[in-house]
Amino acid sequence: MYRNAYEKRLKKSGFNDMMFTSEWHAPELEILNSDEFGYTTDKSQMQLKICGTDNKYKLDRFNVWINDVPLYGTNGMSLHSEVSDSIVKTLTIPLSEGNNRIQVSCMNEKGVESLKRSVDISFNAMNPSKPDLYVIAMSVSEYMDNRYNLQYAVKDGKDITNLFNSQSFKLEEYNKVYLDTLFNRMATKENFFRIKSKLLNSKADDQVIVFVSGHGLLNKDLDFYFATYDIDFSNPEKRGISFDDLEHLLDSIPARKKLMMMDACHSGEVDKAEPANFVAQNVESSANITFRGSIKEYSFKGVNSNIVQSGTNLTSSFELMQELFAGLDKGTGTVVISAAAGKGYALESPQWNNGVFTYSIINGLKNKAADKNKDKKITISELKDYSISQVEKLTGGNQKPTARRETVGVDWRIW
Repeated sequence: MYRNAYEKRLKKSGFNDMMFTSEWHAPELEILNSDEFGYTTDKSQMQLKICGTDNKYKLDRFNVWINDVPLYGTNGMSLHSEVSDSIVKTLTIPLSEGNNRIQVSCMNEKGVESLKRSVDISFNAMNPSKPDLYVIAMSVSEYMDNRYNLQYAVKDGKDITNLFNSQSFKLEEYNKVYLDTLFNRMATKENFFRIKSKLLNSKADDQVIVFVSGHGLLNKDLDFYFATYDIDFSNPEKRGISFDDLEHLLDSIPARKKLMMMDACHSGEVDKAEPANFVAQNVESSANITFRGSIKEYSFKGVNSNIVQSGTNLTSSFELMQELFAGLDKGTGTVVISAAAGKGYALESPQWNNGVFTYSIINGLKNKAADKNKDKKITISELKDYSISQVEKLTGGNQKPTARRETVGVDWRIW
């Protein structure tokens, strides 16, 4: 199983055995002026001079990451117009307050990336200002197809926005708090995509929190879709919002501290290489507990969402891979905490008056239960660890949140 976990991590990171042949060739990149930088600066920008070369293939693109967030988005900066096997460029890098770990790489036309080169510098502003906070909540309890209505999804969204919009919290931590709520019939693909234009006005030190709650569905290819108000539950691709759509909202925006919380079924990653076996694990039948995504009419590959008994230990090499290895696919630099694993269900019940995941998030922040080291501050990693352990505890191990994306080695305060 450990070997399988290792091989899955290689595949997930874009590697395979065929790459290690005589045809495989990696470009090289160097930072030409790294000796010019001190450990600290009071300037908000720095000039980075880079040189990329490949003596076998043309260069295709390059990218820069600041604290694991891609400066030029997940696709990087294209070099197609240059049609060259070498580049020399001087880049202007906007710095974030505090520590900045800057990494640079280039990629050739075969999709092979160079080793990343890095510099570290701390930006100490002479006149620091408070950041702005952007909170986007998209929640659906009442669907156009009312057979699939939920009780607490919209309440979850309202409770989260009220939490971050509390007057004392705003005055202490932020300059401004911007709220966008898409509840019930407002939760459509078109309205969701319109929010991007506002986020493009954010600044590097601003924070963005995206919260979604409602039904989560998987299509026949095991891709996740959030169920919008007007979704066709038998064809989620048509009106649903994919995980790629959710991440795209936060791609290429100036703000670098980005958190997405997903209180929906199947919101974790799915191992598409293993047989589909979707289970609601050992949950006692109860009229008071609802599965967000447990829809009998919705099925794929002959498997539907009927409840099946199952254990709760790590049962696959994919789960083991997630436990053992840090993520190498940085994506948009967004931390994503999902309420359930890719094959798991998210629960809501009157005993929590919310979805259990949302209940745990709110309790962790509002009552400071997530403050593990008791320093009166709550970081993203503390919130992640608390929500995972608390949900497992409250559901007897039947629901397990996951970190679908996380920034390795970078943590920031959320409360």
